[in-house]
Amino acid sequence: PRFKAELRSESSRQAVMAKEAVVSRVVQYEKSARWRVEGAHCLSCKPNLAYKSGILFDIPEGHKFSLELFMGGISSDVVPGDHLHLYACCSGGESYPEALMWRPQLVCINQADESKNLVRLKYSEKDAKEVSPRSHEGRSAGHGKFYERAKLETDGFMVNGTIIFELRVKAWFPVLLSSRMPAKATSEPSCAALAFSDDMARLLKSGAGSDVSLRAGIQNDATTSAGPLRAHRSLLAARSPVFHRMFYGSTGMAETAACAEVCLSDMDHPTASLFLEFLYTGKVDATAWEDEDALCHLLLAGHKYEVGSLVKVCVSHIASTLSEENAAERLMMADLLGISQIQDAALEYICASSKRLSAIQSTKAFERLCQQRPQLALKNM
Repeated sequence: PRFKAELRSESSRQAVMAKEAVVSRVVQYEKSARWRVEGAHCLSCKPNLAYKSGILFDIPEGHKFSLELFMGGISSDVVPGDHLHLYACCSGGESYPEALMWRPQLVCINQADESKNLVRLKYSEKDAKEVSPRSHEGRSAGHGKFYERAKLETDGFMVNGTIIFELRVKAWFPVLLSSRMPAKATSEPSCAALAFSDDMARLLKSGAGSDVSLRAGIQNDATTSAGPLRAHRSLLAARSPVFHRMFYGSTGMAETAACAEVCLSDMDHPTASLFLEFLYTGKVDATAWEDEDALCHLLLAGHKYEVGSLVKVCVSHIASTLSEENAAERLMMADLLGISQIQDAALEYICASSKRLSAIQSTKAFERLCQQRPQLALKNM
């Protein structure tokens, strides 16, 4: 019996999920943009004459991508070629220490039927070009004889003298970046929990039985006309100790009045809506996870109103989305709010390698860190 009990105890210990994990990933980007060339039929067909799109898009590490069009092709002959040539170009990124791998795909839009778009170059990692810092190698990739000029109009690629090109780029750095993040829970919410959350969302939307108004304190042009948000005191008080003290604490507080309106002084209307949605449903709209500013504003709201569950989920996402551009900002925010989990994750990320530390020290965020919280920078760097 003792042996069996020990086995059961060991089994239960093994079933405990680790609280933290190290996540290593390759930083990858996949972007696209179109270049509309109006009056293309008036362009010179002289060989080796380039027409440039200007920057179509860039990535945070400083690399910029554009297109170059040669209506007369690239040739040493005086007589123009019969095909236009199109090239993708990569510039910038000289200050970033790691080599960039990139692969473009060149597209000419068929304005009569986009299912017949012309696509050139294989869009695969194995055909990638390497761009090293301060090197001119690998910064151009294209297709000679992209398309026969005489067929552009008849085949639907030039309409009223206009050609539309699209540049698609896959880019990545062939190194692993590691960060520590909380392990994700493996259990899915039950059907009953999901149904309850949906019911609460409908209650919030309908405003039925609401007895308090919430108004965002930060106004901007887009939300000036937005009205107050209707809510239920008892629910807010149950979810937030701050609201509980506000509504059911001292009788002298203005918020205890029957028709009181509460000003959420540190929030704009979109943040207030997301915050209220979480209080009712326990969920955060998926779009917020893709918006770093919205995520940080939600964290500040959760911290101010002592909503621990919101703070926890925001901390988890912020710790898992650290980058060279935002790490110094996240470190300052964590120090200001006293959130050790983000602070530890940010420090571990920043100091993971001398190259990364050097890259982060060149950002404007790190400059602000040194100006606003110099002791924090000196203590940890």
